[in-house]
Amino acid sequence: MTIQILASESLGVRSMATLVRTNDVSILIDPGAALGPKRYGLPPDKLEWERLRLLKAKIKEKIKEADIIVITHYHYDHYDPEWAELFKGKRLFLKDPEKNINRNQAKRAKELIKRLLSASCFYEVAEGKELCFGTTKVIFSGPLNHGPDERFGAVVAVHVKSPTLNFLHSSDVSGPVQEEALSFFYKTSPEILFIDGPATYLGPRFGLEECKIARQNLVSLVRDLKPSCLIMDHHLLRDLSWKKWAEDIYEAGESIGTKVLCGAEFINKPLLLLEAERKHRYKTLKHKILEFESS
Repeated sequence: MTIQILASESLGVRSMATLVRTNDVSILIDPGAALGPKRYGLPPDKLEWERLRLLKAKIKEKIKEADIIVITHYHYDHYDPEWAELFKGKRLFLKDPEKNINRNQAKRAKELIKRLLSASCFYEVAEGKELCFGTTKVIFSGPLNHGPDERFGAVVAVHVKSPTLNFLHSSDVSGPVQEEALSFFYKTSPEILFIDGPATYLGPRFGLEECKIARQNLVSLVRDLKPSCLIMDHHLLRDLSWKKWAEDIYEAGESIGTKVLCGAEFINKPLLLLEAERKHRYKTLKHKILEFESS
């Protein structure tokens, strides 16, 4: 099995797009990417838009290589509705568009399905399904909360198991915080776990207690499951202090030989925290303009 993280916050955009290949099948999970519309009260700059263009082009190319497409929920950093026709001929699994979904995502799901049917693309509901492709098994979780409560609807985690490796893509469980997500992770016992982590950058708006629970759960997962690698990215990497927040997780990993990495490190690329560093870039640009005008 090979695991290729195509886009994520550590690579400069909001995304968890991942291509998983086994000897039997290629699976593209969450083919989409987006930018945070506002951070520190500031819009994305030219550098972020260029990075988004580049990585979306890469994801678009990888769609051609995939046999299976999975959309774990209906936030635009996880899919692009304008790409519906590209899924023709693929086996497409969607988070249930009608159940365990909030109003905003239900509206987006309806629009996506309209586009899919117009392009003669057909889909299957993912939740709870277990599939076999040769020696590869793909297992979808049931509905898992997008965060600490039900406000943002549910997502679907994806477990891919081959004779050589066992991989789990958490989608947006925001932690994990909820027991249902934690239970699925223990049940699948992945060797490599790609997790989104809590939205620590939101502080009290996400929930300080929930951030503590997420950290405790990740420490427990590392100690109990002893995965070869824990990849933390997405929500967590919108915070410049993410590594400090994760100190206990790093310590747990070091004590048992689990690598704790972000997405960029996993694919041997330099970190590019464009959203988290947006304020600094604007400040630097402002200083340069002031220097120019005063010279």
